[in-house]
Amino acid sequence: MVHKFPGTFTVVDGLDGIGKGVALQGIVELLKENGKIIFSLDHYWRSNINHPDFDRNCKTDAYVSLKDFDVIISSEPTYTQVGLAIREEVIAKNGRQYSAKQTAELYSVDRLILYKRVLLPALAAGKHVLQSRSVSTSLVYQSSQTLAPGERAISIEEIMRLEGNRFCLDQGPNLLIIPTIENVEEVMQRLSKRDKKDNAEFESLEFQMKIKPLYESSSLRDIFEDRGAIVKYLDAGISIEDTKRQAVQIYSEIFPHLFS
Repeated sequence: MVHKFPGTFTVVDGLDGIGKGVALQGIVELLKENGKIIFSLDHYWRSNINHPDFDRNCKTDAYVSLKDFDVIISSEPTYTQVGLAIREEVIAKNGRQYSAKQTAELYSVDRLILYKRVLLPALAAGKHVLQSRSVSTSLVYQSSQTLAPGERAISIEEIMRLEGNRFCLDQGPNLLIIPTIENVEEVMQRLSKRDKKDNAEFESLEFQMKIKPLYESSSLRDIFEDRGAIVKYLDAGISIEDTKRQAVQIYSEIFPHLFS
């Protein structure tokens, strides 16, 4: 179900390199222009090994109160604790293969901690959350993950039943934006040029072509719409500026009260 808190929760999800960050950047720029104060968890995680504690009021060099901000920007997997292990070990190109089930379980734990520790308290306080990737990623990626010899595939239904995923689907986003593109090879060209290098095993043309239909499928959309979320698609194959424009248009139409 969509969460029941006064804040708003928006997720942008899609292929690697398709422009999730660009879409989020456009929304952030719009919110800043309207006087909103932004807090980036990604920036915080670069110098802190734990999630911030939303409810603390004191300030130290290593701590800021999230109550001072209007908008929280997040991403999955996180860059701390379980999320860091996912990034640096489980999905890294290191010659070691982890099963789809193990990977899905770790993602499920990572997002459960993130939701309980940061996102839900923020939403309960009326803050607005913008996030790159969420449960939708696991439903697409782990159900399509390359299997080791003798490994059994994990179904979307099994992924949904994992404790963290089930919890997060019950506290789902108000809005899910999925950038799409016609030519997946263009996405791979973008990945090869960008400064941000994830070294992730999923960043191959073959895998991205495999998951593209899933992101565009009615079955994925139905999972979220049946829980009350609004699912919107944008064309990320035109230009960076047009990706931003579409994201801003979608966001402002869904949450007009943020700009009155």
